Amino acid sequence: MYKPKRGRYGSANGKASSGRTGKPSPSTNTGGNPLGLPVLGALVTGMEADSKRPHMYRIALELQLDETSTVDFDDDKLRETEPMADWNDEVDALIAGAQSTHGEGESLLTVHEDTLVSLRLLKGRRLTAEEYETLKKDEQKEEAYRSALIMLERKARTTSELSKSLKIKGYAPEVVEACLERLQARRMIDDTAYAKRFTEQRAVGQRKGRMLIRQELLQRGVGREDVEQALGELDGEVEQDSALALARKRWPSIKGNDRERKQKLMAVLMRRGFPSGIARTAVQQAAADSGERDPDLFYAEEDAFVDEYMED
Repeated sequence: MYKPKRGRYGSANGKASSGRTGKPSPSTNTGGNPLGLPVLGALVTGMEADSKRPHMYRIALELQLDETSTVDFDDDKLRETEPMADWNDEVDALIAGAQSTHGEGESLLTVHEDTLVSLRLLKGRRLTAEEYETLKKDEQKEEAYRSALIMLERKARTTSELSKSLKIKGYAPEVVEACLERLQARRMIDDTAYAKRFTEQRAVGQRKGRMLIRQELLQRGVGREDVEQALGELDGEVEQDSALALARKRWPSIKGNDRERKQKLMAVLMRRGFPSGIARTAVQQAAADSGERDPDLFYAEEDAFVDEYMED
């Protein structure tokens, strides 16, 4: 195993090229490059399959840092570990039986199998500074993607919510953008579908009206076009039934005379986002179900209240 020279080579997870901003990754090792020196190149010294993540491989690297002294790679060692002429045979052999090949003190990058093949990351492969940066970005994109999948497993999220969560975790904007594009391409995030499911769930499960649902969707970062489309597909009977169910539930607990109770219940329904027409019908029906039947009086007394409430 090719051993890095102390004091000249640093961690592949150093601060200088991290794909995150703010707090570093828990797996980040900055001990090998504490000064954040520029990376001039790297040497692949080994690779192993990641036992916990399918199709992922850990690449052992020796970094060449930009210091005053010149760093020379061991040419004899390189000659011994030059890639085989038949690249396909070598890749097949490595992927099929990759074993632990990194030694103590060597720095690691985790890459996807596709990256391993496309960059020919065989032992002895020299990487330019640009190739090393590409590897770092690919690693961060993969980490962000897997972090996003974990969050989506817990609950559905909008594109905006997921973007904010990833940025809070410290991922750079370009890493977050690449992650979101990958998720959208695989339809793992879809704001249009999210808005439809959210609207149905809030209307039926939480007895909320379209005005409050619209506000909540906009607060979650869903585009106005997707919001209006979802609300336009909401069944009017579903919204009316939800308003009536809520009115019937609240009516017995509301205190006051008949007029006061109806106005209070009307205010409750409108705060829950129901349009005035739907709220009025629900209040009338709830009062009628309780044995109080004076709809004409209710309409006359309530019209002024609705106008004043809507102006506020």
